[in-house]
This record gives sequence, C-alpha cells and structure tokens, in this order.
Amino acid sequence: MRTDCPAYLVVRFCCGLSLLWSVASVSHAQTPTENGSVPTEGTVAVGSSGLVELHVADMSLSTALRMLSVQSRRNIIATPAVQGTVTTDLYQVPFERALKAVLAANNCDYREQGEFIYVYTNDELQAASTGTRTVNSRVFRLNYVRAADVVPMLEPLLSAEGKIVQPPVVETSLDSAGESESGGDVMAADEFFVVYDYSDRIAKVAILLKDIDIRPRQVLVEATILRARLNESNALGIDFSLVGGVDLELLGSTSQGIQNLVFGQLPQNRFEQFNSNLSTSFANNVPDGGLTFGVIKDHVAVFIRALEEITDTSVMANPKVLAVNKQVGDIIVGRRDGYITTTVTETQAVQTVEFLETGTQLTFRPFIYDDDYIRMELHPKDSVGGLTAAQLPFEQTTEVTTNVIVRDGHTILIGGLFREASTASRSQVPFLGNLQAVGDLFRSRDDSLDREEVVILLTVYVIKDEELYADRSRELREDIERARVGIRNGMMWHGRERLAEHHYKRALDRFSKQDMESALWHAEMALHNNPRSLTTIRLREDILQERAWDDDGAINRNFVTRLIMDDSGVDHSPFGRPTAGGVLMETPNSSTSVEGETDR
Repeated sequence: MRTDCPAYLVVRFCCGLSLLWSVASVSHAQTPTENGSVPTEGTVAVGSSGLVELHVADMSLSTALRMLSVQSRRNIIATPAVQGTVTTDLYQVPFERALKAVLAANNCDYREQGEFIYVYTNDELQAASTGTRTVNSRVFRLNYVRAADVVPMLEPLLSAEGKIVQPPVVETSLDSAGESESGGDVMAADEFFVVYDYSDRIAKVAILLKDIDIRPRQVLVEATILRARLNESNALGIDFSLVGGVDLELLGSTSQGIQNLVFGQLPQNRFEQFNSNLSTSFANNVPDGGLTFGVIKDHVAVFIRALEEITDTSVMANPKVLAVNKQVGDIIVGRRDGYITTTVTETQAVQTVEFLETGTQLTFRPFIYDDDYIRMELHPKDSVGGLTAAQLPFEQTTEVTTNVIVRDGHTILIGGLFREASTASRSQVPFLGNLQAVGDLFRSRDDSLDREEVVILLTVYVIKDEELYADRSRELREDIERARVGIRNGMMWHGRERLAEHHYKRALDRFSKQDMESALWHAEMALHNNPRSLTTIRLREDILQERAWDDDGAINRNFVTRLIMDDSGVDHSPFGRPTAGGVLMETPNSSTSVEGETDR
C-alpha cells in the first residue's frame, strides 16, 4: 500500500488515537493523592525518582511490560514465549525490584545489556546458560562414610547433565582357605567418588558432603558384672553291721581308723553253725569330710558320718571398652570349650569343631543423641557350662536383652536376676526308715541349697575430650609397665634376666660418665647373660662406634638390594656393614665395575 495514500494516512491516525487513549486510560491518576488515598485499578506509574506504582488486576504480562516501558522510558523487549497475567499492588517500589516481581510471578526473568532489557522465560535462560557452561569434574575423598551411602543423598543436587561415578567395591576380608580371590586386583585406594557437573552444582555437593562426612562420636562403656553364689549342703548317714553267730574278730575284719569296715572271710569251722549278717551303707552317701564316728564291739559295728558344706563365691568382671556410635561392641570374659559335630550325608561324614562360650559376656550398641543422652541396646549374659560324658555341650545361663536411655556419665543398673534351688534327698530302707524312733538308723539325708544372683552395672561416657582420654590411657599403660617391672624386680637376683638388667644399668651409668672401658665390660656381661637384648647391643655399638655383624655366607641374601644399588649407582652396605674396600669386581652383563660385594 502506498504510504502517501489518503486511506493509509487515515488508518495510521486512528491507530495513534487508540494508543493514546489506552495510555491515557491506564495512566489516569498516576500518582497517589496527597492525603494517601489508594489509586484506582489499572494504574501504572513511574515517578521522577524511579519508584513504581503498579495497581492492576488480570492484566496481560505483555501489556504491563509495555506500560512499564512507556512510563519509565526504558527499552524492554520480551520474547514471544513470555506470556501470563499480572495481578498486584505495588507502592513506591524501585523499578528493578518491581520488574523482577512481575516476571517471577510468571516464571520469567530479565537480562540487561546496555540500553536494552531483554525478558525471557526461565526455561529459555537455562537453555542459554547450558549452552555456554562446561561440565567439570571433581574427586571427593571420604573419611568416615562409604560412597554407596552418601551418593543417594547427593544425586538430587545434580543437574540433568550431572552424574556421580563410584569406584569398584573393595574386598575387606581374607579367605584363608583360598576359595576366593579376596580382593585380588581391585582398587586399593581410599573411599572416594567423582562428580561430573557444572561448577555451581559441584559446590553445592561439597557443602552438603562437608556436613555428612564427619567423624563419628564414641562412647566409653565401663561394665561391672557381679555374680554371687551361695551353696549350702547338709548330709547325714548311719551305717551299722550286726553279725550273729560269730564275732567280728573271727571274720578277720579290718577298719581304717574306725571310718569304715571291711569283712574278711568266714572261717571254715563256722560254716555248719548258724550265722547271720545285717548291715547298711548309708554313710557312703555322705561326701568325704565332716564328722565320722564309729563304734565296733563284738557283733555290732556302727558308723555315723555328718557333713555340712557352705560355699560362698563372688565373681566380678570389670571390662572397659570404647565403641563408635551405632556400632556393636562385644566383650567376653570366660572360656571356650570345643566339641565336635558330625554332619552325615549320603556320601560322607564331615566333622567340624565348634565352641561353646561361657563366662561373662556383654553385647551392646550405643546411639548417641545431641542432648547428652545415649540409648543403649544391651544383652548381658553370665553363664557356666561344659561338656557331658557324651561330649555334648550344656550351658546354664542368666541373660537379658533390653533398651535403655541413660544420661552421659550415669550408671545403668540391671538387677533382680535371682535364682534359688533347694534339694532334699533321702535314702532309706523301706518301712524301717519310716519308724519314728529307730528310723534314722536305716536312712540317710542330703539337703542342699543353691542361691545365685547377678548384678550388672553399666556406666556410659560420651568421648568429648579425646586428648584427655589419650593422656589417661598413656598413664594406664605406664602403670602396667611399672607393674611388670615390679614383678621382674621381685625375682631372684641371680637369675640371668636380673643379672643382664643389672649390668646394663651399670653400663649406662659408666657410659654417661665417659668411662668407656668399664661401660664396655658391663655391656659384655649383660650380653653374656642375655645375648638378644637389643638395647644392650645398641649401647655396645655406641661405645665401640661400630656395628656388630656376621656374614652367614648366603648367596641370595640381599641379592635384590644389591641389584637396586647397582642400578641406581649407590654403593651402600646394608646395616652399616663394612665393604670390601679397594676391590673392584665386574658385575654380570655390564661394562662398568663397582666396588666389591657388600654382604652375602
């Protein structure tokens, strides 16, 4: 269409009037009244100071941007994908913040370049930034956690292009039977993983990993397990023998201190006579010891044995152990009895050795909380047992499984594990043992009482000052060394160890006073009594300023070391031993010569 055509000019004029009308209608009452009255809807105004007044309802985003552009006289250009509506009331807001708020509500943003403000959707901005960014990589080494545990927590932080690569799983056990490779050629490095992503995403991974890979806390568990046992036993037995027709003397009877009676053979001249014998053996039911009373007279022998035993036994165990948070700790103070089990199949019978563990055992798992409390899973056990005559295991045990919460440094008491067994045994002659007066002559009794109680005390400490516990552990180790030295000093003075120690101390004293001759003599005497004393050997070398050595004449000894020295051009004698000075020998397959062999 021709631009000078009258119809074209009329259309242009009408469009201009429409635009001016819309601007005038929207910008009506651009500024609030002096009395603070609220402007009417459809107001878009930008004052001279750059503050924006915006009061619109369901206005299209493109129209709102156009009004902001006109009012602020800023060049705002939006892409075709920028769509949406605006409903808001803004009072005296800076232009940049107002524009940011309007765009954020419609999932858009802007970039300012020179005199122009370009408006994009967030997807357009992300696509543009992805095209310009490069993917980087970073290795994260772990100290206290496994890669397999932390990778699922970090993956949500990655972008669509990011990924995490973990190393192969390292075998952690040895197979002495040789049934598997037990590691073989797998990677022997520390636990780590590699992140491939943009720099800002990798930075977020590093921040989160710093909070995850932290040193776990520990607890010190001090256990006191007391087992008190009381055994009471009362036994009474009466034996008597009544011989009719003959005297005990004629039977050739013997007695060991009137404790028991052994009849001899009946004389032949008494076989035709009437003879009778009535005897009991209830005293044999009573264990040895106690009171034994015997009377032998003519045809009658009576023995009375009585015993009362009381055994009071207390066994206390006081183990201490450090445990990492949420890890199982196990303590056993007792014994292991081995027994054989046989597994029979259709083709063979396989025997294996298994063990029965008895004694004091404690299994626990701590859960440390941030408020100075610890939850403890506990399984204390106190047992006795062994093997029967058929080599089958048996066990008597007192144990409990529980969960308790205790404050740091406080003590857990587990008591009430009480057991009592009463036994009353009675042996007698039928009918005669029930007689009221003489029944005791025809019976024996054995009464026993077995009472047992177990008390368990657990004190739990959260390790806070590791240096303090390290110092106390060092002090305890030194106390143990003092006890060891005290035991050694209590041995007889003429023993070889004591003599060697005595001469070594004298040699140190003479060496400190620069009396080398006397120091060497005492060192030689110490080595004479204890040739394997390394401290004395070192002292002798310091005195003589030379090392003791002996060549065993072996061909292969230090062979590899000599090859390495020859290859590196270093002539160094192992262990400081002297070389064959001045003697040059050619090495095989080499045109150069080195000093003679150092050691064989």
